[in-house]
Amino acid sequence: MSEHFVSPDREITLGDLTIRLDGSFAALRAIQQGFGKDILVVQASVLDMRQDEIARLISLATGLDELLLGQAVLDNFDIADRDYQRLKAELMAWLAVAMTPKRDRKKKAEASQAIIDRLSDSPGPSTSSSASAPSTGPRKPSGRATSGKSPTPMKAGR
Repeated sequence: MSEHFVSPDREITLGDLTIRLDGSFAALRAIQQGFGKDILVVQASVLDMRQDEIARLISLATGLDELLLGQAVLDNFDIADRDYQRLKAELMAWLAVAMTPKRDRKKKAEASQAIIDRLSDSPGPSTSSSASAPSTGPRKPSGRATSGKSPTPMKAGR
């Protein structure tokens, strides 16, 4: 039985540029050396990276000019927009697949793509699965002090 292996490479688009991200050991090593951090730390920090760091990451992976890539990011993405967050998610997914053993890449690639697809379909960030209680407006005072001490009454005129 022949197994189907998924390539750790990924293509991304920055406006008119279509860029192939190389998932080889050499590219991952260049990223680690360029950032001075373990590849897992780099991957985990992608969502928090600034635009110049995103350009640097792509440059280290591809050998393309960092300034050209930075300008392409600047020209084609609003950093507060969902498309920019999708780009970051694609970079994280690419690194996740590249760091996965060959035998598990297909499963990792499919799981990563499903997350990216959900980002594309989502109208925006959701807090429905958060642990916080739903907000139904301002909280009404209970009249009870929580510190065990009686509240100090406010003087008139303040």
